[in-house]
Amino acid sequence: MRTKEELLIRAAELYYQQNLSQSAISEYFGVSRPTVSRLIDEAKELGIIEIIIHNPIKKNIELSKELRIRFNLKDAIVISGSYLYNEALQKCSIAASQLVHSILENNMSIGISWGAPMNYFANSLAEKEYYNVNVVQMVGCLGTGNPNIDGLELAIKISQKLKGSYSNIYAPVFVDSLIVQNYFLAEHHIETTIKKALTTDIVVTGIGSIYDESSTLQTTGYITEDERIKLLKKGAVGHILARMIDIDGNEVAVDNKYVISSSLESLRYPRWSICISAHPKKTKPIIAAIKGGYINTIIVDESLAHALINYREEFDTSLES
Repeated sequence: MRTKEELLIRAAELYYQQNLSQSAISEYFGVSRPTVSRLIDEAKELGIIEIIIHNPIKKNIELSKELRIRFNLKDAIVISGSYLYNEALQKCSIAASQLVHSILENNMSIGISWGAPMNYFANSLAEKEYYNVNVVQMVGCLGTGNPNIDGLELAIKISQKLKGSYSNIYAPVFVDSLIVQNYFLAEHHIETTIKKALTTDIVVTGIGSIYDESSTLQTTGYITEDERIKLLKKGAVGHILARMIDIDGNEVAVDNKYVISSSLESLRYPRWSICISAHPKKTKPIIAAIKGGYINTIIVDESLAHALINYREEFDTSLES
């Protein structure tokens, strides 16, 4: 006759090593399925089963939970450790690629933006075959000669890794007149892509800071230093989908520049709107995007996580005083 320990060990072996369902194990032992569930739980409690997750990306679970609760987010992931900016972005992007694979299913669509975080995301995304997955470019083209950060090439790369299709916006991100903007937005292919952006299941995006002179819009020359100063005076703190926003998430117009991209409103519809970011310089843009309802999940490094919490604490204190 089996001892209780032998029973627990055998149940664990059948479930975790031989991948039998709990129903199959219940038939094997001649017991009910709830009994099998209790056996497996007991084996965990006694240390017979140890679950070790081998993940090269270490996460700060407590800080992640605090962010999620404080900002009422769908999810928050904080990468443990102290890194230089690009390394932090890369690690956050790897975590984002893992998250996307865990939530992506057949017949879904993914909207993407552009920039360094999206380049790291595309590179770290593991190849996996899905059925009828469409990748939607949500921002017009940079045309800087660097395909690594341009939404056009990123959509193609990501769709290839997922064995899916892609929808592009074949237009510059900014034009200099309303007439030209309306022309592009009325073009059938672009209009169709922007409509698709309204029905995406998942969005993955970076976010730019108006305080950061190395942001994509500034390094590519789309926003000059004079324009940056004017935007600061208007209250802009950052940009998402090439659209400037103030601290409350309201869009701020850029003088004499008309954007070709999905609307900010399109970020409110997906089940998952994931923002990849790092460094305290992104604190206000993240706050603004959360207030605007444009993102519901953030993947950040510890330095940005602490800055976000400190900002929230200072805000709460100011309300109390």
